[in-house]
Amino acid sequence: MKQIIIIEDDIHLAHEMQENINSIENMHCRHVFINPIDYLENPIEADFFLLDIVMPEMSGLEMIERILKLYPKSVIIMNTIQDDSETIFKALQLGASGYIDKQSFETKFTEVFECIGNGGAYMTPKIARRVIEFFNNPRTIMQELTVREKDIVNGILDGLSYKMIASKHDLALDTVRMYVKKVYRKLSINSKSELFKLMRSRL
Repeated sequence: MKQIIIIEDDIHLAHEMQENINSIENMHCRHVFINPIDYLENPIEADFFLLDIVMPEMSGLEMIERILKLYPKSVIIMNTIQDDSETIFKALQLGASGYIDKQSFETKFTEVFECIGNGGAYMTPKIARRVIEFFNNPRTIMQELTVREKDIVNGILDGLSYKMIASKHDLALDTVRMYVKKVYRKLSINSKSELFKLMRSRL
């Protein structure tokens, strides 16, 4: 019997998914958590985790790392309304094996678990299209930047402060500020908010 844990702040959706999963042979979901912190205070091992991304106190992206550190053999499946390319690739980079957009809740979980259980990865059609569009784009915004400039941009997109970026890459704070100015000038933007908008439009 495969054990599934749901971490989802919409309790009604969580219980609907739980009921759906418990109707599948050899699949069982006993535990539902509406807050990542609640789970971390009493972690339980499971074969599969269904994770939302936007949740109180801690994001699902951060939870991927926390769960896999505790249970490296567990499989993470994202179930979220976040369908922008940067979030999708961040989740996959962190170790997620599946990505379902909530607008496709009619997804048959039997298919999802069978696909991943057989060594594959699962994405709903809308998410798969985002991935295809990314690889079909011959010139993404990141290709316009140097390696160090990419490090700085990724730090900003991850929500790090300039001081944290400097510490992560062993740079002086003024050096980070210099790189930020170069990035803004190269991309013809003037702020972090414009950087986020530009990345989303080009990815």
